[in-house]
Amino acid sequence: MPFDWNRPYVDLAAMDHYVALERRTAALYGKRVKAAMLANIEYKIRYGELHATRRMKPPPSCGRIFPGYLVVRKLGTAEQYETWMPDHVFEELYGPESSRPL
Repeated sequence: MPFDWNRPYVDLAAMDHYVALERRTAALYGKRVKAAMLANIEYKIRYGELHATRRMKPPPSCGRIFPGYLVVRKLGTAEQYETWMPDHVFEELYGPESSRPL
């Protein structure tokens, strides 16, 4: 399957909602986030093109390619920002919006 060159530029409206599974995570980053599956190298591409126009955490090292998520935290606030995290970390911290509320 060919690489989807538009995938790194997924729009906020196209991302799914997730909820924090623990109170500490919710207190630090907001109870709800939006996220989309994105490899670390794809986030690096996104960061290179978009970091001048939005708040983004720098990409991780890309010596190897890992699956993960583009995550938008602190939704709807002045501190809203984008970051990337490995899939296993994201799945420990967040669940689908239908997950049990805190």
